[in-house]
Amino acid sequence: MSDPIKLTNLARHFERGGMDVQALRGVDLAIEPGEFVALVGPSGSGKSTLLNLLGGLDRPSTGELWLNGTALHAATEADRTLHRRQRIGFIFQSFNLLPRLTAVENVAIPLMLSGVSLAEREARAKELLEKVGLGHRLDHYPTELSGGEQQRTAVARALIHNPSLILADEPTGNLDSKTGEEVMALLKELNREQGITLIVVTHDEEVAAYADRIVKLRDGNIVEEVKKEWNDSAAVAGVLTEPQSGTVRTPAGAEGGGLQFSDIIRQALSNLRRRPVRNVLTAGGVLIGIVTLVAMVSFGVGVQREVQRNFESIGLENLFVRPVYDEPDEFDPFAAPSPQTPITPELITRIEQLPDVVSVTPELGLPFGIDIALAYDDTSLPIRIADTEERQFSFGGQTEPLAGVELGGQGNDGVVLVRDLADSLLTDGQTYDDLVGQELSLIVQLPRGETETFPSEIIGVRDSFGSRTIDLGLAEREAILAWWFNEPDILQTEGYDSLTVQTTDLGAITAVSTQIEELGLQTQSLEAILNVANQVLGLMQALLGSVGGLALLVAALGVANTMMMAIYERTREIGVLKALGASAGEIRALFTVEAAMLGLLGGFFGLIFGTLLGRLVDWIGHRFLIAEGITGIGQLSVVPPWLALGSLAFAAFIGIVAGLYPAARAAKLDPVAALRHE
Repeated sequence: MSDPIKLTNLARHFERGGMDVQALRGVDLAIEPGEFVALVGPSGSGKSTLLNLLGGLDRPSTGELWLNGTALHAATEADRTLHRRQRIGFIFQSFNLLPRLTAVENVAIPLMLSGVSLAEREARAKELLEKVGLGHRLDHYPTELSGGEQQRTAVARALIHNPSLILADEPTGNLDSKTGEEVMALLKELNREQGITLIVVTHDEEVAAYADRIVKLRDGNIVEEVKKEWNDSAAVAGVLTEPQSGTVRTPAGAEGGGLQFSDIIRQALSNLRRRPVRNVLTAGGVLIGIVTLVAMVSFGVGVQREVQRNFESIGLENLFVRPVYDEPDEFDPFAAPSPQTPITPELITRIEQLPDVVSVTPELGLPFGIDIALAYDDTSLPIRIADTEERQFSFGGQTEPLAGVELGGQGNDGVVLVRDLADSLLTDGQTYDDLVGQELSLIVQLPRGETETFPSEIIGVRDSFGSRTIDLGLAEREAILAWWFNEPDILQTEGYDSLTVQTTDLGAITAVSTQIEELGLQTQSLEAILNVANQVLGLMQALLGSVGGLALLVAALGVANTMMMAIYERTREIGVLKALGASAGEIRALFTVEAAMLGLLGGFFGLIFGTLLGRLVDWIGHRFLIAEGITGIGQLSVVPPWLALGSLAFAAFIGIVAGLYPAARAAKLDPVAALRHE
């Protein structure tokens, strides 16, 4: 420090309990660079208040305070923070070492706040601890050090960033007389060897005797100044064997741009280890929310992919064509609606000739509840006819036939048996291939009891659920309908129920659809159906995810509560960090990152457990469906990368949001009040 410290008419008053307390009353004082000054006085005399003003922890009510050319009385909060970080070294009566840090880590705090690298600051801290006689206690925690060792550590911390001014508040107050003498001898030696300005607050006359000048205060005023003359022979025995090298005289604040993000992460991890049980329980709330979110949304994603796969297996280039039906003049529950334009064989031929049409597959449904039985050899079994949609949109998609061919592969005639029905027709030594090509009969019975037999042939066996289901060809369906309604030319009058039109590609869907609609029919593409299905599934995902969101909201309250408790427990620590040069923004960042890491911790394990839960439920579901005869279903619980990363980001976001208010509270703490907190 090249300029003297100047106090001009400096005053500080407080409002306490509705009363105006005058701590300082127009103090005038000048302190030369390198001077050792003791501020002496009884409790309430204003000496600690003056020390806080010199350290930039407080600001005066009136008057001027100049320190090394800086007007502290008019300085902003950022300027006073920089002042503490670069120029001031604090030594406290109660040491104020951070309990979770070793001696080396405590000494290195000022350099950490200045952005000095970890390796460099630890090297400088070790060197300084060795010079104050603590080379054998580098990795010990404060609770493992004696009072004298703790104060020596505090002295080293005050010196590590090469301050121009050291402020010591009752540095021997908690020490025995012998240890107190050693600490004062150390401070005196620092003052003489390195020219550091030293201001000590004390009520002990023996401590004050070490100073070059004693300034006595009473009731906020300077009442006496006593200046001493020293000679070399009166020098106190040195504790430092050699002065620090000139390379460390540069203020540490000039070396870096403040607390680095890596150090914020490191400190947050260290703080989370303080209360492991409480923090694990808090993270557990986030874990439950993420488990719910991941498990439910993963099922939504899996089902959506399975639906997409089934639609793609059918072919997104397909068009579904149906006739337009007349509206009845009056309601008749027994009258079937009549098509405006029946889908006749001739109309199918016209559609087949349209450009970009690859194939046309007509569909014909049978009356609901039709009584039909299958006769094979000496076996007669009641059966049901699979609908077209049941065959095409069966969950799990289409699979290769177990034997023979599927309908449409070689014409539209014949019967395809499901596996269980085929098993009931097999005799010893036969396989499914032995059934293909065998004749059978379909016996249909009218509601009034009349029956008719229709011959057919087994063309294939497929794997599907159901034990009495068959796929029936168009020729058989047409014959049954003609007999049922007693209309031999039923296709000319009523036409087919629907058509599946395969186009060359997706780009041809619009043009073909327009041309078919001009023929008086209505069309619907599979892509449109898929879009609707995706919208419904997307809504389901949102609803399922909202359940996890509610759980995370509750977890956020737990994180906020934990952080508020942490602030209460670490109020004094926050005061120490601010006194050593931590800005309000850095304190806020420390607590915000800590809250985010709580959320991220819960999110990480929630992602793992949510994925495992989804897979477990998926496995149980598949076992149940297989037992029911439903096969060919893909994985229904899918955790894509976006869900994994999104859940982690959301968990961290929940932690950040929950920690914003506690972090703001921590940042706003008054350092003077925080240092007095017990």
